[in-house]
Amino acid sequence: MIAILKDVFKRKDLLKYLVITHLKLSYANKVLGYFWSLLDPLAMMAVYLILVTIIFERKEPQFPILVFSSLLAWQWFTFSLSDSVNSLSKKSKIILSIKFPLAILPISLVLKYLCRYLLGLLVLIPMLLLFRAHITFSVLWFPVIVFIQGFFTIGLCLISAILGVYFQDMNNIIQFIIRIWFYGSPILYSIKDSISEKYQTILFMLNPFAAIFTSYKSIFVWGMSPTKYLWISFIISVICFISGLALFSMYEHKIPKDL
Repeated sequence: MIAILKDVFKRKDLLKYLVITHLKLSYANKVLGYFWSLLDPLAMMAVYLILVTIIFERKEPQFPILVFSSLLAWQWFTFSLSDSVNSLSKKSKIILSIKFPLAILPISLVLKYLCRYLLGLLVLIPMLLLFRAHITFSVLWFPVIVFIQGFFTIGLCLISAILGVYFQDMNNIIQFIIRIWFYGSPILYSIKDSISEKYQTILFMLNPFAAIFTSYKSIFVWGMSPTKYLWISFIISVICFISGLALFSMYEHKIPKDL
């Protein structure tokens, strides 16, 4: 596992090149270019705002930024996981012709969507001022939360990349899991307001995004420190990251023959 990390670090120039290439290809021949990375989460937020505020008549003054702060992070995760499934099989010709640490491929996708997530913050920041969020020094927790989500995302993407080589229907399975996971995560709702107290701890322990999204809302909107359950998400993310590296170390040498 450590060898994989060392190899990735040694080829950090290749990793940087792949991230930049991914970003350029994502917006090539598109009129609005990088502005699409801002329009996409805004469009999603508009749909959910209409659904919740008009149809379900929920009219909290800060609801738009509560939703948007979570949607941005959720898209970082889901886009990374969806693309990582075929990250190895789509690069079979390169893998068979050039020797390099294969973990770079899924990791580069996570970093690509991290860049898009950070671009989305350019929209979130003025929204925080517009909807009068309680901005305090708690926002300094932001890198910590991003770090936890990043470790968790990389771990799952490494696992899905391996599974994608050996299971052709893995992409369909991932999409199904993502849809279920969305409604089990506090994006459109608050855990404290929507779930009884006796089940809150269970949700925090089972779903790392319960604490991650609650923490984003806390530091950006409520001006509070992250939830005390964030440490559970940290432990899960470390376990997931180590599991991803372990699986990759077991199968990396087999992948060129199995593609």
